[in-house]
Amino acid sequence: MAINFHALTFRTITVILLLFWYLPSFGQRTSLPNANKKAITRYFDEVINTQKLNRMGEFFSRDYIWHQMNGTDVRSTQDSSHVSMLRFLYTAIPDIHYIIDNAIVEGDMVAVNSTVTGTARSEMFGFPASQKKVRFKQMFFFRLKNNKITEEWEVVDVDGLKAQLAKH
Repeated sequence: MAINFHALTFRTITVILLLFWYLPSFGQRTSLPNANKKAITRYFDEVINTQKLNRMGEFFSRDYIWHQMNGTDVRSTQDSSHVSMLRFLYTAIPDIHYIIDNAIVEGDMVAVNSTVTGTARSEMFGFPASQKKVRFKQMFFFRLKNNKITEEWEVVDVDGLKAQLAKH
């Protein structure tokens, strides 16, 4: 009887270990990356594309850092430069819309490749209001902690946007 019990126990443990071995999430926290990706998607859907800047506090930590392309770091959501930049964008391109083409999660980081579309309706980069349809690329890197954005880097295809605004 003891041999059968040990054989059964050994087989049971072997089967359980093999199941865990083949499960891709064994030993990993897969819910965190998915939650981070969902938080960023919600940010674009519920704040950026709807222009509801009053909801930014739901998505950003109080000690948020915005790493600008010129090398300047803006610290804290209490600094209004990020909101001012978005307001400028909403004035210049009132129907602006971001489409997330790709979102890749690695640890606490989410990389977003987006396509931005809209109609240039006011002065932008020294070019007069043109009523031109524009389409440009923008990439973001977000770091999240506790489902809140703690850091953001972005790269905008400014030259591509300027070239579209300069066309007659």
